[in-house]
Amino acid sequence: MNIIKLLAFALFYILTTHGYAQDHGFPFGTTVTLNDHLKPKYEIDSTANAIVLNEFGDAYFNNDGSRLLVEIHSKIKILKSSGVEKGNFKILLRKGVSVRDELEDLQGATFNISNGAIRRFELEKKSIFRETDTNYEWIKFTLPNVQVGSVIEVKYLISTPFLLNYWPWEFQSDIPKLYSEFCAHISANYVYNISMRGFLKLDKNDHELRSSPVLDVDVLKLGIKNIPAFREEQFMTAKSNFLSAVHFELAEIRHFNGTKNKISKEWKDVAQELFDHEDFGTQIKRARNLFEDKLSFMTGGAISPIEKAKQIFGWIQSRYQWNEYLGKYTDKGVRNAYENKKGNVGDINISLLGALQAAEITANPVILSTRENGLPTSLYPVLSEFNYVIVQVQIGEESFLLDATDPFIPFGIIPERCLNGTGRLLTKKEATEVDLMPKTKSRTVSNLSLKLNTEGELTGTLQIKYYGYDAVNKRKQIMSFAQTSLYTKAISDRWKVRELRNHKIENLPDLEKTLTEEMEIDFNSHDASSAERIYFNPFIIGQWNSNPFVASERKYPVDFGVAQEEIILLNLEYPADYKLDEIPKNMALAMPDKGGMFKFNFNNIGNKLNIYYSLNLTKPVYDSSEYFSLKDLFERMLQLKQTDLVFIKL
Repeated sequence: MNIIKLLAFALFYILTTHGYAQDHGFPFGTTVTLNDHLKPKYEIDSTANAIVLNEFGDAYFNNDGSRLLVEIHSKIKILKSSGVEKGNFKILLRKGVSVRDELEDLQGATFNISNGAIRRFELEKKSIFRETDTNYEWIKFTLPNVQVGSVIEVKYLISTPFLLNYWPWEFQSDIPKLYSEFCAHISANYVYNISMRGFLKLDKNDHELRSSPVLDVDVLKLGIKNIPAFREEQFMTAKSNFLSAVHFELAEIRHFNGTKNKISKEWKDVAQELFDHEDFGTQIKRARNLFEDKLSFMTGGAISPIEKAKQIFGWIQSRYQWNEYLGKYTDKGVRNAYENKKGNVGDINISLLGALQAAEITANPVILSTRENGLPTSLYPVLSEFNYVIVQVQIGEESFLLDATDPFIPFGIIPERCLNGTGRLLTKKEATEVDLMPKTKSRTVSNLSLKLNTEGELTGTLQIKYYGYDAVNKRKQIMSFAQTSLYTKAISDRWKVRELRNHKIENLPDLEKTLTEEMEIDFNSHDASSAERIYFNPFIIGQWNSNPFVASERKYPVDFGVAQEEIILLNLEYPADYKLDEIPKNMALAMPDKGGMFKFNFNNIGNKLNIYYSLNLTKPVYDSSEYFSLKDLFERMLQLKQTDLVFIKL
C-alpha cells in the first residue's frame, strides 16, 4: 500500500469508526441515575441477584488493519447480597508465540445512594492485578464499596492480533440483561462467516455499508432486549451450544493487489493439513514405525483381525497412563509417550493408531469436540473447535471407535465425554462425518429374592448385572476404593441395610464380560413397622430416587449421552398369616414415538409376590418438545417408587 492510500485508509478509519462510536453505545458514568438505584424489581426476573441495565460492545480494526480493537462497556445493578460478587471482574487475554492481546484502557466505578444523592467511587490502580501462564493472562480487579443497591459500571478496550475468529459476543450470561448490543465494523478485505447461536431472537439486526475510495466497511449492529439469565440444567452438554451469542470465523482475506487468501478450507484440505502437521500426521508415521517390531509377541499366530485389534487395544490401554490433558495433537510425541508410558489424548490414541496400522489393520483418526467443549460448526470446517482424537477400525463390514485413554472402557466403546454429535473421519482423500452415538447403552438388571418373617425382617439375595456404560461407571466406582470391603460398606450404608454378607464381584478386570455383583442382604424394618403391620419399599435399590426434571419448561435438549435401561425383578415370600393391605395396580407408561417406556407389573399368588419394574429410555437425546412427556414419565414413576407395600397380620 503506498503512502497516499495508507493516509486515506487511516483517515477513513478515523471518520468511520472513532467518529461513528460517538453516535452509539452510552457514555461512561453520566448515564447512572437515581431511577437506576430506586427501581425495586425488574419484571424480566424478580429472583435475580443482579441485572445488566445496559451493555455495549464495539469492534473495529486499527488503522493498518493488523489488530482488532474491542470496546466493552457494561452497567450492572446489584439486587441481592449474593450479587455483590458481580463487582469482581476477570478479563481474559490470549498469548501466542510472538503476539498477544493487550488491555489498552480500563475504567470502573461504583455508584451508591447517600443522603438522596449519587456518590461515585472510582476503581483504583492498586486494585488491579495480573496473573499469567503459558497461554493466557488474566486482569483481575474488584470495584470499591459494592453493596446491595449499587450500580457498577466497567468499560475497557482490548487490542487483539487474533483475527481468525474476529470477536464473539455473548448476549446471555448468568444474570438477566435489559439490553445488550454488539457493533462490528468489518472491512471489505476481510470476509467472515457469521453464525448466531441460542434460542433468543434479535431485536436489532442492522447492516450499513460505509463506502470509501480506499475500502468499504460493513457496519453490523445486533441487539437483544430483556434477555433472561442462562441457567444450566441437568443433562446438558456445553453451554456454548445454547448460549445466545454471535460468532465470526474468517473465511477470506482480499488484498489490494487483487489476490485472495482463502482461510475457510474444505474438509479435504483440513485433512491434508492435519496429515502434514508435525504433531499429527508425522506422529502417526513415527508411531507406525515405532511399533512395527514390537507387536510380534501379541499378534503372532493364526488369530482373526478382530482379535488382533483387541490385543493391540488392550496392550496400549494397559501400558499408557492418561495425564488428563485433551488434544487432537500429540504433546511430547509418541516416542516420548512410549518411553514414559504416559501422555495426553493425542499421544495415546495416535500411538494406538500407529500400532494398529503397523499390524496391517485398517485404522484411521477421528477428530471430535468433547461434550464440555461444545458442538463444532456444521456449515464449514473450523479446526480449532475440535479438541480430541480417537481411532476408527474397519474390519470387514463392521467399524469400531476406540479410545485407549480410559482403562475401564472395553473395545468398541468410547468415553462418555466423546459422545457429542458427530466427528470427522480423516483419510488422505477426504474427511467424512462419523456418528459418535454409541451402539450400546447403559443397562442394569437387578434380581432380588427375599423372605419376610413375622418380626418384620427381610433377608435374601441380590444379584446385579451391569452392561455397557453402566458397567464402565460401576468398575470405576469399585476401583476408586482401596479395598473391596470399603466399597461393600459404602453401598451397605447407602441402602441403609442391616447387614450385607458374602459380597462377590465377578469379571471386574475383564472388560469384555458382564460385570456382576452377588450378595446376601438383610434389610432394616420400616420405622413404623410392628408385628401387626409391616412396611417395605421394594425400590430401596435402583437409580432414580428423585426427579431431575423440575423446571416448568425447558428450551434445551435433554442429553443423557447414551440410552438408559433399568430393570428390577423382585420375588418376595411373606408369612401365610399376613396379607397385603393394598395390591398395587399394574402400570405401563409410554412416551410418544417410542421414546421411552416405564412398566410395573405386580403379581401376588398366595403368600408370594413378583414385581417386574423397568425404565427404558430409548434415546440418548430428547428434544425440548419431548420434555413434558419425559418429566411426566419420571413424576409418575417416582410416585410409584415412593409407595410402601403394607403387610397386615390376619
